[in-house]
Amino acid sequence: MKEKVLISLTILTILSILILPQENKLGESYKLIYIHVPVTVIMISSLLLFPILQFKIQEEQAKSLSVSILAFSAFHITISSMFMLLTWGGLAFTEIRFIFSITIFFFALTHALLSYIDLRLAKLYSFLIYIITPYFYIQISKAEFQLHPTFVEMPAYFYIPYLVSFPLMLMIYGVIYERIKKQTQTYLISDKARVFD
Repeated sequence: MKEKVLISLTILTILSILILPQENKLGESYKLIYIHVPVTVIMISSLLLFPILQFKIQEEQAKSLSVSILAFSAFHITISSMFMLLTWGGLAFTEIRFIFSITIFFFALTHALLSYIDLRLAKLYSFLIYIITPYFYIQISKAEFQLHPTFVEMPAYFYIPYLVSFPLMLMIYGVIYERIKKQTQTYLISDKARVFD
């Protein structure tokens, strides 16, 4: 059932994106926002909720969520890079939003590694997101020049693909989490078995 829904959402997302005309300023490259925006929202929301949730979930869930966030942060920076390459023909490593994407990726990478080395330290480390996010939000709001558009004026029907792309990205996030969780559970069981041996 889940596979059928995932396939259906994928097809609907692709079709809805292909059917839409080009955007006046950004051309076809703007269509990446239908993937980029959901990925960004899911990633940032997960990072902000994780420090609170980690005290209410089990060890394998915390580790799996950490790696899932890392996967989406890597996906996020890839989509951002593609957008910049298609729109402006290169990467602007000094652009504040791109710096934020890189920072989040390395933050997620460090947290994922820590969660398998010392989960208690990883839990403390996760609270740094409450400093990183507001800092970059302030910097973005102050920036006079941004290659990454804050808002693109589009007709109302241009927002229709979000109705399928958001659920699609959420499902993909869930699939990644479940698969990592199974692998983590297997690892923890085998690790405990070695201890008892």
